[in-house]
This record gives sequence, structure tokens and C-alpha cells, in this order.
Amino acid sequence: MPVTPARAAADWRRRLDALGARTMTVVGDWIAPSPRPGPSDGHVKALVTVVALVGGVVPILVMALTWAMRPKVEDHHRLCTTPAGERLGYVVADRPADDRYRPAAQCNSTGAENAVRRTGIGRYEVTLAGLGTGGGAAEVTPVTTDDRICTLLDWSADSADERLRVGCFDRAGRAADSGFTAGFWTARGRAPAAYLRLGDPGRTSQTAQDEYSFNSADGLNSADRGDVGSYVVSFGGLDGVAGGAVKVTAVGDAATVCAVEGWSGDQENRYLAVRVHCRDAAGQPIDSRFAVTFAVGRPTTGGYVRADRPGQAGYAATGDYQFNSSGGANGVRRSGPGDYRVSLGGVVSSGGSAQVTAYGSTVDCVTTPAGGNPDVRVVCRDPSGTPIDTAFVLIYTA
Repeated sequence: MPVTPARAAADWRRRLDALGARTMTVVGDWIAPSPRPGPSDGHVKALVTVVALVGGVVPILVMALTWAMRPKVEDHHRLCTTPAGERLGYVVADRPADDRYRPAAQCNSTGAENAVRRTGIGRYEVTLAGLGTGGGAAEVTPVTTDDRICTLLDWSADSADERLRVGCFDRAGRAADSGFTAGFWTARGRAPAAYLRLGDPGRTSQTAQDEYSFNSADGLNSADRGDVGSYVVSFGGLDGVAGGAVKVTAVGDAATVCAVEGWSGDQENRYLAVRVHCRDAAGQPIDSRFAVTFAVGRPTTGGYVRADRPGQAGYAATGDYQFNSSGGANGVRRSGPGDYRVSLGGVVSSGGSAQVTAYGSTVDCVTTPAGGNPDVRVVCRDPSGTPIDTAFVLIYTA
């Protein structure tokens, strides 16, 4: 059997304990009340020295050996790579029942450390240290083996920090604890990219001109409501852009799922049209606030895939709707109904953040804990909670 660090440390502890026991036995023999020659002063001094060593040095040696040979815990807290002037941060909140902790998997473009606080059942507050700013874009995806829906309750600056508030629910719409990954970013001159947060879900038409809206082409961002829960988001000036990736996140304190039905350039009106549909936990259309982001070549380190062949056993992702910052190959493999593995060659590790949005359907999708597997597992379910094949968009930030 191979010797592990834990077994080696335990073996050293046993040896040192045995040495200490033998030394103390000798000392005991000297002080035991029995006939023996009187010890000289030199012998007494030697015994005192031995006792001091046993009592002081041996425990220190044991602690030092135990520390040196402990199993190393992998820490994914690191500096995010992002263009100058932009802010980026994420957490993979994988301890849903803990009141307060600092996730091992996280990043922050300032180099500071992020934290998660549980404020109630299914209620969480994410603090992205040093990223506080007006507006920006935020997103969330459940990370769990359970059937969960997570939304953004809100996000805003709190002094120097950015605070994201997350709500998670079960299939019945009740608040429920869940793991999740939450991210925040601001774009500054990145091309092409755009985002907005819908303010009033019941209005027929509205223009987004606040700090939660950005357009790298300096075009106008707007949203038109066509029917209950059905919207067309327009990013002006980006009509000639091909491919890219879209993420949609429901905003509000209810079990709501918002998905992307497609995006394409409208050459006549000179805007990129992103079609969004929102529904409640039972699958019924519902007006909802939401946040939508679009980018080509985002993130700086990572990749994305529009997995648009839901029934196919496996395929390589090619074309404008996929990206890999390392230049590696992206692929999708179907393991069963609604159960997929996405590989992003050269960029995926167990410490990154995966955001996923259903594409062309109204089902909801979650990612599951990595468990050391470099592939990202995506599971999609219909409103009854049954796994179902569907297309989806995955954005991975390494």
C-alpha cells in the first residue's frame, strides 16, 4: 500500500511518542524509591536536560511534521483577468447552509477576497470586495444536484463593495437553500458587448439609459413587450455582429425563469434583437424584470458554447456561437435526457464560474458541482421537474 502524507505523519507521531515514553521511563527509574547508587550532579543535569527536551521540543516537532505533511487544500481565490477599466468578480457559493463564508472558488479583478452570507432560507448576500460601482451587469445560475431556481433580488454598490442579493426556490416556488454561482461585470469599451436591466416589465416599450445599461457601439438600448412574459431587447448599432453569447437572469423575489429564444441582427433598423421569454415555476408566461448580457469573445479567460443540438449524443462546437480563449476545442456530450457535459479544452478547471441559460425553450437549467471533473455538467428540466432535452447557452469564466 502506498504511503500517504497522512500515514507518514501518523507514523512519525508514533515514533516520537515511543521515544518520549522510553525517556520518561528512564526518568521514572531514577526518581523511583528503590536502592541505587547516588547520582552525581552531572547525571542530574543530564536528566533535567532530557526532560526539558521531551516536554518542549518533541511536541513542537510533532506539530511541525503534522503541518508539513497535511493534505493541501486547493484555493481558487485569484485575480480575474479583464481589460483595463473593467470590473469583474464571481463566487461559486457551494455551502448553501452556512451562515457566512469565503468560497474557495472565486475571483476579483481588484485582487480582494469575496464573501457569501446566508440571510435566511434561500436568501444570500454576495459581497464582491472593492468592486462597488453604479450599475453594471449581474447574473446567477444554480449550482446543485437538486431541482432549484435562483434569481437576482437586486445588486448595487455598498461603499467600496458590490453587493449581489440572490434568492433560490424549489419547484413549488417556496424559498429553498441552494448552491449557486453569481457574477458581476462592467464593460468599458469592450467591443462588441451590451447589457441592460429591464426596469418595468409591464410597459409596452421602454428605453434603458441608466448605469445598468451599456452598449459598446454607443447605440440605444431598449425593450419592447410583445405579450405576457415575451420581450424583444434591442441593442442599437450591433446589427452587423455575428455569433456571441447571451445570458438572461430573472430579477425579482419569485421563482421565475427567463430564457433566450434567439438573437440576430436587424439590418434595416440597425440593432441586434435578443428575444427573451419569462415564465413562473409552473411554466406559465409571466411579466418579469430581468438582466440580459451579450458579448463576443467574453470572458477574457474562459469560453462559451451555444449548445444547439439537444438530441445529439456528442459533437464539436464550431462557428461564431462558440469561443475558447486558449484556442482549444469545445465540445458537448449528452449523457441522458436533459443531461449534458460541456468541455472547453484548455480553460476549464474545477474553480471557475459557469453561467447557463436555456435557448429556444422555457425550461430551466442548472449546473452541478464539479467534483474534480474538468467538464461542466448542465441539467435541464421542464416545469414538472422532469429532465428534458433542450438547447442552452453556457458561458464559463476561468
